Amino acid sequence: MRKRLGKSILSVALLLASGVPAIAKESRQINLRHDVVLSGTSLPAGQYVVSWAEHTPQATVQFTRGRKVVLSTEGRFENRDEKYPADTVVYGTASDGSLTVSEIRFGGSSEVLVFKP
Repeated sequence: MRKRLGKSILSVALLLASGVPAIAKESRQINLRHDVVLSGTSLPAGQYVVSWAEHTPQATVQFTRGRKVVLSTEGRFENRDEKYPADTVVYGTASDGSLTVSEIRFGGSSEVLVFKP
């Protein structure tokens, strides 16, 4: 009986520990259709893997091309009223006239990753 109780407590503790991570890391592949400047770094148009470690609501975000991290920057997550049908990059224009990434919307989710202008 004691062995069984010990295993049950250990199982519950492991389940709780794994279900509530301090920092969640996720990623998506995106296509930048235009050359952009984000956080002072130029990103040529093309395919990137965007990964993030969330520190609710802030996130450390990395843009990777091939096996090379080409940009590491900060963003923040916001919840919107609607779920988006597909991953979408929303562009903006910086004060110097260059194109930038304002936000990334995630398909099937109402979460949006927002970047500082």
